[in-house]
Amino acid sequence: MKYADVAINLPVKNLFKQFTYLISDELDFVNEGWRVIVPFSHQMVEGFVVRTYENEVQKGEIKEIIDTLDTTPWFDQQMLVLSQWISDYYMCSLAEAMRLFIPGRSSIRSVPKYLVNPEAVIEEFTDDERLLHDFLLENQGASRKTIEVKFGSRGLLKKLLAKKALVLDYEIDKKIKEKTVNVYNISDEGRRILDDLKHMPAQKVAMEILREQGEMEREALLYKQISSATINVLCQKGWIVKKQKRVFRDSYFNHFDKKNDLILTTEQADALSKIIDSVTSGKHSTFLLQGITGSGKTEVYLRSAEETLTRGKQVMILVPEIALTGQIVERFKAWFGKRVAVAHSKLFQSERADVWYKMRTGNADILIGVRSAVFAPFQNLGLIIIDEEQEYSYKQEERPSYHARTIALKRAQMSSIPLLLGSATPDVCSYFHALNGRYKHLRLTKRANASDLAKVAIVDMREELKAGNKSVLSNKLQDDLLETVKRGEQAVVLLNRRGFSTFVMCRDCGESITCPHCAVAMVYHSAGKALRCHYCGYTLPIPDECPKCHSRKIKYFGTGTQKAEVAIESLGQEIKILRMDQDSTARKFAHEEILHAFAAGKANVLLGTQMVAKGHDITNVTLVGILAADSQLNLPDFRAGERTFNLLTQAAGRAGRGDKQGHVVLQTYDAENNIIKLAASQDYDAFAKEELLVREELLYPPFTQLLKITVVDRNQNNGNVIAQRIVNYLQAIGTEEPKNDITVLGPFPGIVEKVRDLYRINILIKSTHMSIVKKALEMSEFKEMKNVYFDVDPISVV
Repeated sequence: MKYADVAINLPVKNLFKQFTYLISDELDFVNEGWRVIVPFSHQMVEGFVVRTYENEVQKGEIKEIIDTLDTTPWFDQQMLVLSQWISDYYMCSLAEAMRLFIPGRSSIRSVPKYLVNPEAVIEEFTDDERLLHDFLLENQGASRKTIEVKFGSRGLLKKLLAKKALVLDYEIDKKIKEKTVNVYNISDEGRRILDDLKHMPAQKVAMEILREQGEMEREALLYKQISSATINVLCQKGWIVKKQKRVFRDSYFNHFDKKNDLILTTEQADALSKIIDSVTSGKHSTFLLQGITGSGKTEVYLRSAEETLTRGKQVMILVPEIALTGQIVERFKAWFGKRVAVAHSKLFQSERADVWYKMRTGNADILIGVRSAVFAPFQNLGLIIIDEEQEYSYKQEERPSYHARTIALKRAQMSSIPLLLGSATPDVCSYFHALNGRYKHLRLTKRANASDLAKVAIVDMREELKAGNKSVLSNKLQDDLLETVKRGEQAVVLLNRRGFSTFVMCRDCGESITCPHCAVAMVYHSAGKALRCHYCGYTLPIPDECPKCHSRKIKYFGTGTQKAEVAIESLGQEIKILRMDQDSTARKFAHEEILHAFAAGKANVLLGTQMVAKGHDITNVTLVGILAADSQLNLPDFRAGERTFNLLTQAAGRAGRGDKQGHVVLQTYDAENNIIKLAASQDYDAFAKEELLVREELLYPPFTQLLKITVVDRNQNNGNVIAQRIVNYLQAIGTEEPKNDITVLGPFPGIVEKVRDLYRINILIKSTHMSIVKKALEMSEFKEMKNVYFDVDPISVV
């Protein structure tokens, strides 16, 4: 007998073990890497075969694998090995790791159906049971929902199932359907008689077109002036044949631009040469391409991809956000056309499945996508590129909390191919590795068009207040906006907040209106005239009075993009604004539409949150305004300074990318802060070296590794008890093994203490030997607790 160990694809946190199933003779071809349908806990689910074996004695009743989901194994050997590595490194189950490699959480939907058991004894039924039994005789396979609508609760169903009067079956619905179209081609009989055909000119023309061009869709034939009647008659005669052909959904099918061949600078050419040498060598290297904003990093990506393709290999390109996908896709589509596939979170599951299939089969050679694209299957991967490698959106927040850069590095090492990391403001850890030779350091120190970096003016908003200016816009920014618009140029205004006002507060008692389910203030949104929680989505109408003291002195505090929009519009009718934030870009392709409209001159001011600070290259933008530049500096997180510097530098880099000098107005309430000054000078090296000194002293990455453990519980005391037990356990390890260099901080409440009625208690571990800590936790009772979550290499420690 042949058996399989199967990882069950269910969103259950503590499902760490695999389950054994029998492989029938009909499915004897099933081996490691196949996706299968198996019975599990009264339902049919998707599973991943991780091991097969024969002739081992199995105790108890072993269920059989029902069917396969694909015609070939989904996971190749490298994907299986990488899945196990992810499971070990990120402390998640193997099923959770393997689920990352499929286009969607699950590929099937198991629908319960109820059938009548013909052997049931009808005399034992009550009147209600007989009514249901008779209904199912006429409606075999009715769903639970249909039965509940007609007969009320599930009580009758349970009684009939207990009496074995019904049989529960499952209908498997594959969520991902292949898209097909009808195509036509000339048949062998048609070829034989074509030259002798004399009195049917329309039919002869149609057949000649198909003989010359091969198979064509009906729409293409209609475009050639071949009527539907002619197509149908030829099919009936057997002179042309119709068949179904799989086609791929492509959201970016029409997103082509004109190819622009630029002459590389000396620095670009030198970087390209080193990258291609690595592609050719068949050995792994990691490159850090550090280039100032506007230095032409994308041009290096294009040429590197082109050279890789000429060697018969494929390319993976990761971008941090959907907002950055549009422009880079257009550049690559202009160069490589249909050889480019695109994957991001706004794609439907079926579209993502098509992308995965194209990469696996070699129907596409370049994949551009956000972090999940790192798991795409490739036929012959030759190069991985990560643009804006420092961005925190490469880290997934939900379990398993992987970082796409870490996965890409492991994948590149396993494939013996180069990994290219690009950024104007690299992650400080990446910069450290480049300085110490672990990564190869490539520099682009000049803008590709030889233009100067934008000139930055720091405006102290405390002085603005003293001068009587209470607007969110400083006097200088107001003047510069008007001057920029007057010259026919454009401006970008960055505000790293969302909503009309940050919070609503009572001026009598000081009560702010908070979400009843989360320990966070609710945000006022003018569009819906409502308060909304940005953590759970809970909404409230705007109150007329304070819910605590009933005072009517309600005031809106803070500044959001919608409020800033009103302030900018008030400067004059000549100002036309496009707003880009999470609210205005909820629709698919909304980012691209906004950027296209702005680039086309339909507005002269682009206002938004972080997504306006990076990725776009619009030569008519000569002014960047940064509101609340210091808004993240005081967060209790060791990366707060790095986040601030990167965002300000990236935003400043949007100005002056054409032949006109760029200007930046940086508004802050902390003008003496050294990070603000370094960002204004756009001196990354000075910032990074200063930052590394601080991290070495405080033992933060890259000088140590971090693990954050979060305990969530509806009862705060219960959560604190579990968290303290974990701390005691880890401190004991450190005492027993002093060489392990383990520092345990906490427990302490999360910066947002409660989310969706669940209290969050954090523990932070620092260690230079994190593998020892992980091994200890693997063997502990805490590993499989449903309310204990592990975040390896956390982006935020609060």
